[in-house]
Amino acid sequence: MRLSLTLRFWRRLSSFDRTVLAALAAVLAAIGVLLWRGDQVGLRVVAATPAGTEVSTLTTLQIVFDQPIESTPEEIRLTLTPPVAGQLRVVGDRITFASAGLQPATRYTVQLDAGVRGAYGRALGSPLRWQFTTGPVQVLFTRTEGDREQLFVASLPPAAATAPSPARPLTDAAGGVWDFALSPADGRIAFAALTEEGASDLWLLEPGKEAKRLLDCGGNFCSSPSWSHDGELLLFSQRNSRDAGAAAVNPPRLSILHVASGEQAPVFSDSQKLGFEARWSSDNQWITYLSPDFVGIGVYNLETGAEQFYPTQAGEPAPWQPGQLRFLMNEQQAIGERSAIHLFLVDPVAGTRTNLSGEDALVEDGAAVWSPDGQWIAFRRNITAGAGATLSKQLWVMRSDGSAARRLTSDPEVDHGPPAWSSDGRSLVYHRFPLKGPGIVISVWQIDLFSGVQRLIATPGQRPQWLQ
Repeated sequence: MRLSLTLRFWRRLSSFDRTVLAALAAVLAAIGVLLWRGDQVGLRVVAATPAGTEVSTLTTLQIVFDQPIESTPEEIRLTLTPPVAGQLRVVGDRITFASAGLQPATRYTVQLDAGVRGAYGRALGSPLRWQFTTGPVQVLFTRTEGDREQLFVASLPPAAATAPSPARPLTDAAGGVWDFALSPADGRIAFAALTEEGASDLWLLEPGKEAKRLLDCGGNFCSSPSWSHDGELLLFSQRNSRDAGAAAVNPPRLSILHVASGEQAPVFSDSQKLGFEARWSSDNQWITYLSPDFVGIGVYNLETGAEQFYPTQAGEPAPWQPGQLRFLMNEQQAIGERSAIHLFLVDPVAGTRTNLSGEDALVEDGAAVWSPDGQWIAFRRNITAGAGATLSKQLWVMRSDGSAARRLTSDPEVDHGPPAWSSDGRSLVYHRFPLKGPGIVISVWQIDLFSGVQRLIATPGQRPQWLQ
């Protein structure tokens, strides 16, 4: 009976109606097949990075899926061969793994075990496996070519080498490179390139690719880029280069840039608030910056808008301790009739300040940088009185509480430039600037913190950073 009624209903329809209903039935059937096949296929991987060769040892592994992930990090098994320690996270539709340090010039095999569950009920049906190879240990630095400063890179020479490795240029900016910053997430380089009109734009240099303009600053002077620790955001300062006076000394205002989208916004709601040389905390929620208004260090919470100020005329950036909400700053001190510049460890939440240089030390300390694990501080020191007094700055290290301070270099005729830590915390790179001639040439060097051996990396060269 039900079948005959259906046939009579079908015969009463026009040919057009029957065509529409047939098409609708076909669509519904196709959807049913797709849903059934989706359950059979399982969770699908959209992308897995890094891949290929010359991969930075700073890179973060990432696997992107076609739906949000429901599995917790504790339920996911991701392994690297050779083994690597690190932190695994689940963020939306992706799994990320931030390593504690990949080895240079090493081929890695990555495996994600099956069973990872998606939010829509599907799971990864079979293991995911891929390979990549890290690049050699390299040092990034600047060198003056003609009257323009450009970025160069040089590989770390073998231990038995008697001469530095050849340096390779990375940029050919018409007006030269003003300053630069290296992403802690993946080795990308953001740099400010000068224009012939006296302004500067921001550019991006990715490993193995040509430089591309990241932000056209519209005739303004953009500089002092600073990467967030996840490599997604960039703080920088903008100055008006069209007013009278040099662009580099006009009032700077802090801006923030989303690197992937190019979206830009001011950091402060008050357009008259000034700032430059910003630095990120490890959780990407706090920043420090130099405040020309207050003449000191400003501390600002990007989420809540809470802020504090610490007076100083030293004019150096304030780097945050890795994994902690504490930062370093230097400040001029009066010691009797003499003056000194001391390093302080500041906790803006607890409201504490600790003098790391020593209350009565007649020294000038600066250019402090944290070791990757946050346990040590490398810095420049000039002893201004006593038997060890010199006109040059030497390299020192000390623990995060100021203890176990020791000198690394002892050449009073050479000024030692700001240091930078290797990812394994075993060595520093810096530049040496002889104070006496003839033939004064600034050069890039490495020092092993355990043996004390120093090696020439590049000459001429200055402002080095590890590019690993």
